[in-house]
Amino acid sequence: MSSTRELHVITSGRHSLDDAMRMAEAAYAGGMNFLHIREKQRTAKECMDWVKALSNVIPLSSLIMNDRVDVAAASGCAGAHLAYHSLSPAEARMVLKTGQKIGRSVHSVVEAQEAIAAKVDYLLYGHIFASGSKPGLAPRGTIELAQMTARWHVPIIGLGGITPDRTAQLLEAGCAGIAVLSGITDATDAKSAASAYREALDRWEGK
Repeated sequence: MSSTRELHVITSGRHSLDDAMRMAEAAYAGGMNFLHIREKQRTAKECMDWVKALSNVIPLSSLIMNDRVDVAAASGCAGAHLAYHSLSPAEARMVLKTGQKIGRSVHSVVEAQEAIAAKVDYLLYGHIFASGSKPGLAPRGTIELAQMTARWHVPIIGLGGITPDRTAQLLEAGCAGIAVLSGITDATDAKSAASAYREALDRWEGK
């Protein structure tokens, strides 16, 4: 991961490829670093089509494929992001090319410890604030997050209910960046939405 505080955007599975391309191009212009293609209902071929099409509007090196390690390896995108039902990091490493990143979603210190032992490149931790995509689930807040960032040097990206106004709280807790879903994917103007997050990330003057 770069030294810049990172802005990750995650696709919703609810938009067409055309809509996703418009959103991605606008969000990238607004300061997004990585787009996670998280399209659980799509086939490997459809996911590959998404990578190819999206790489026409933003760099291939800014695309991360969620779960589909085969598509990540075949496309040569930035890497693969693993969920609990995905291949293990060690298995993914056997498939991916040298230099491709492996990320892992974690929800606790124990899960983080396991992922770090498996030598992932970054962690996605959440959900931190109450989130429309996780109704009824209590948010995890930033206390455990701060414990994790103090303990490990692996970049941790915070996720869940993050607004530009709340971004500083995550950076205060030691996050290397933030991941946003509907705050950008559902915005009428994805460029200005991404810019607001980018500005909040860049403005923070803490450690």
